[in-house]
Amino acid sequence: MRRLRVVQILNGLALNSRMGGAERFGVELARHLDPDQIEAIVVGLWEWDAAAEQRWRRQLADEGIRTIVGVPKDDRRPLANFVQSLAHIRSQFTAPVDLLHSQCDFGDVAGLWLRPALGARLLLRTAHNELEWARRPLRRWILVDGLYPFVYDRELGVSQRAVDVLDRRPLARLLHKRAAVLHNAIDTTRFVPLPPAAVAAGRRGLGIDPQAPVIGSIGRLTPQKGYRDFLQAAAQVAALHPQARFLLVGDGEENAALRQCAAELQLADRVVFTGARDDVEQLLPLMDLFVSSSLWEGLPTVILEAMLAGVPVVATRVAGTVELIEELATGRLVPPSEPVELSRAICQLLDCPPQAQEMAQNAQRFVRAHFDIAAVARRQTQMYWQLVTSRAGRLKRK
Repeated sequence: MRRLRVVQILNGLALNSRMGGAERFGVELARHLDPDQIEAIVVGLWEWDAAAEQRWRRQLADEGIRTIVGVPKDDRRPLANFVQSLAHIRSQFTAPVDLLHSQCDFGDVAGLWLRPALGARLLLRTAHNELEWARRPLRRWILVDGLYPFVYDRELGVSQRAVDVLDRRPLARLLHKRAAVLHNAIDTTRFVPLPPAAVAAGRRGLGIDPQAPVIGSIGRLTPQKGYRDFLQAAAQVAALHPQARFLLVGDGEENAALRQCAAELQLADRVVFTGARDDVEQLLPLMDLFVSSSLWEGLPTVILEAMLAGVPVVATRVAGTVELIEELATGRLVPPSEPVELSRAICQLLDCPPQAQEMAQNAQRFVRAHFDIAAVARRQTQMYWQLVTSRAGRLKRK
């Protein structure tokens, strides 16, 4: 049996630096697809952080996975930059591919151009958020609602909510196109417990007293993540727990504004901004609580990571997240944009460590049972073959 050539299209390969959970999922999916059945190729639409990307490209090459990265990102001339990057990517292929699978908004657009250019038989995309093109509603209306039901052979969503949104589109209903759930997932072997001495050393390395309660979050510093709410909640928590320290891991467009916000809330000496880091496995065990203050999500990888690492989670009750957390069983849920409620839930768990630990243990078992990337990759492989076989059957009948 010949192998299928499958291309995963991502924004970039600067994982844990400039990229988020969707890119991590795309890479992990490529790594766990059966190499006897699938020849995986990972495409990053742009070069974002050459050093971070080179590390991942070397690792993937060592595992037998080819990577292709476009030209450096240039926001001064976005359209010309996008076209130039696609042309560069196209030039790196010398043989046709079977499937193009996009894992990002711009990848969905790139797939339309790359399909004929690469002779791809099938075009797939995964919606990683219920609200696609969040800041570009016209693009969402034209592309997601209008064009994609016609041109994509299969659409997937990382959560049931994302699929429900896709299935409600009028054109999708008219064409009897139904999306499928393929949950986000992670490599469950990544996280191992750190000994107390390593946790203490890690906290000291960040300038945090090893005995201080640490409440942290990891993600891109963007409006979607609701970090202003996180900081407002932190100020209220600090009033009741003066020793508490807060850890924000990541970088993004709101970096300067959030630092200013922390200063205005008199939290400058209590909040540690680490910037982009690629050692999530070492940072999560330093936290007593993990907080997700997002305003919307798909199926957040970072919550899965926190749960797998055994860190109790407090999160906002948004689509995707509610498919991971059961209130008072595997974590705490609070309304989005409600810093008072967020601070109250944080304090309740800080004040009751046994309850927090019990929820963390339940959550860890839940993730291991349902969100292992190896199992998801097996289901994805089956889907690829089903689509290829079905298309071959249709062509034969014609």
